[in-house]
Amino acid sequence: MKSHLLSLRFFRGHSAPLRYLAYALIIGLLGNLNALINLVLHPEIPYLDATHTIVGGILGLLAAILCIMLESHIRKRDPFSASSARLGPYSWILVVLWTVLIGISLTWSIHYKGQETMAVAMNEARTIFEKDLLYYRWAANQNGVFVPVTPSTGPNPYLKNFPDSSAVTDSGNILTLVNPEYMIRQVYEMQTTDNGARGHITSLDPIRPGNAADPWEKKALLAFEDGAQEVSAIQNMDGQQYFRLMRPMITEKGCLKCHADQGYQEGDIRGGICVSVPMSLLNNLFREDVFTMSLAHGALWLLGLLGIFLGAYRITGSIREKEQAEMRLRAIINNMLDGLITLEENGCIESLNASAAGMFGYYPEETVGRPLEFLIRFPASTIDDKDLGTSLQEAISSGRPLHGLRNDGDSFPVALSLSEMCLGDKRIFIVMVRDITEEEQRRSEALRAGQLAAIGELAAGVAHEINNPINGIINYSQVLLDEAGEEVDQRCLDILKRIICEGERVAAIVSNLLAFARQRDEIVGNVELKVVIDDCVALLLYQLDKDAIKLEVDIPEDLPLLKGNPQQLHQVFLNLLTNARYALNQRFAGHDPDKRIEIRSWKITVDGRSFIRTSITDHGIGIPQDVINRIFDSLFTTKPPGEGTGLGLSISKGLVRDHAGQLTLESVPGDHTVAFVDLPVASSDQG
Repeated sequence: MKSHLLSLRFFRGHSAPLRYLAYALIIGLLGNLNALINLVLHPEIPYLDATHTIVGGILGLLAAILCIMLESHIRKRDPFSASSARLGPYSWILVVLWTVLIGISLTWSIHYKGQETMAVAMNEARTIFEKDLLYYRWAANQNGVFVPVTPSTGPNPYLKNFPDSSAVTDSGNILTLVNPEYMIRQVYEMQTTDNGARGHITSLDPIRPGNAADPWEKKALLAFEDGAQEVSAIQNMDGQQYFRLMRPMITEKGCLKCHADQGYQEGDIRGGICVSVPMSLLNNLFREDVFTMSLAHGALWLLGLLGIFLGAYRITGSIREKEQAEMRLRAIINNMLDGLITLEENGCIESLNASAAGMFGYYPEETVGRPLEFLIRFPASTIDDKDLGTSLQEAISSGRPLHGLRNDGDSFPVALSLSEMCLGDKRIFIVMVRDITEEEQRRSEALRAGQLAAIGELAAGVAHEINNPINGIINYSQVLLDEAGEEVDQRCLDILKRIICEGERVAAIVSNLLAFARQRDEIVGNVELKVVIDDCVALLLYQLDKDAIKLEVDIPEDLPLLKGNPQQLHQVFLNLLTNARYALNQRFAGHDPDKRIEIRSWKITVDGRSFIRTSITDHGIGIPQDVINRIFDSLFTTKPPGEGTGLGLSISKGLVRDHAGQLTLESVPGDHTVAFVDLPVASSDQG
């Protein structure tokens, strides 16, 4: 497998002309493989033999197809990376099946070639047998043949009892009678060589001892007596392999002349003729054919493996590309900030991405198959029995608020957008969900800021309108007091002094109101914390006295200066004092010794930096733990409608954060609440 992969990388690492040359060499080699082998083994076969052309054409075509597949892989980007080089189990199963198929084909071809070799040997043996049988019958029909007596052909001793077993020609040459068996035996002796065919006439009861049967021939003769018509086998004779064929000899009329005294009758089986054909040449041809077939099957097996590997790489690469595309798309969808919900045509949820799952607090599998209303709360009568896409689009574009439902039961504002697509005959709706809680909070904060700005402008106008009459009242009262003589009643003098005092207090309140209402947020400078808190107390002093709330203020005179915007700090402390007043009124309806607000300030050091910590403590109803965790959320309030907006603490925390400080709350329900405001000291006063 590694060598195969290296060969593929070798091809990929070279230029196109060299690759094409390599392809041509491979196709040419495989196309001429059979002819080249036979050129060495069988030079007598023409190089352009039809068999060579057919086999070479098939192998060359297969090689060309696989080279084309290989080139298509090489042209792709990194087709043989380590991640795509792994073959799946199905590929190895195909390799095993292909190997088994080639093995079966080769085994069958060898078996068929072996049977063909045996058939050739059988045909040759039968041909020799038929020829010898014809010689025998001819000699038997002639009642023997007279031949001159020679050293190699002497008188047959087994025919001396027969009359006319010898004769003399007119010239005086002595002739002897040669019967059919004698003639066939001499013929066999003449043609017997180391690589030639052999023949033998034998029987279980031979007249001549030399015609006695060997063990194999005896078995064959016994088989003839049992009805066999032919017996053949491969036998080793004199160290060589022979194909032996033996058929029975049927007693004919001409045979009785010599064998009648043995009790044979016409038609009896009196022996058999055995023909032995040497297998050396046929075995050599068989081995050459097996070698050729093995090479051809081996080449075909290698081509098949290459095809399987290339096909597996192509399929694996396609699957991997598809998986990577799906993973990329899934990653993009799951990393979207907005939620994505897909709906079936009937309105049931098909899937949702990670953002949507986190937004609603459900696992994706918990929502599959449920209606969209399980996650989104639509206004009544917006989703009806008409087309789902039309209903959703009307609900989205109606301008009416839509809310999502979390797993814990909370709802939150959402914005939806709808699109649809078709996958075959399947219609799918895609709903994009966006949590607009922060947008609503920013919108509410902007609205509240606008309202505060409007109130500030109104307060400034009212303060200016009040300021002139108050100054007039104070001035006129002072004039009356200055012009009053001794004749004026002391009671009148006290009233004038009281009018002046109350007028000055009203003027101070108006002055503080003007200072609070001025929109000068861009001014940042050194701020004295005591002045800021005194101004806030002055604004609320009348309401605190009215509610019988005691105020305890402990702010040292030597506190360092702060760096910030006084108007913004006014807003922070005014909001905290207002909340403390509300909490006390909720717990105590009238006068009570514990109905008090404590304001304390002192210097602290955090991480080597100086801060002024101010605590505002009220002994009101306190804040439960589940509420204090959300107390700084925008639009969150525990006050009844009309008494709170849920923006005061959120805005105050943001203002303190803008001053590089921190606002925190501690509370014990039913006992007290403490607000801590930590503000950094101006850089010139650090240390």
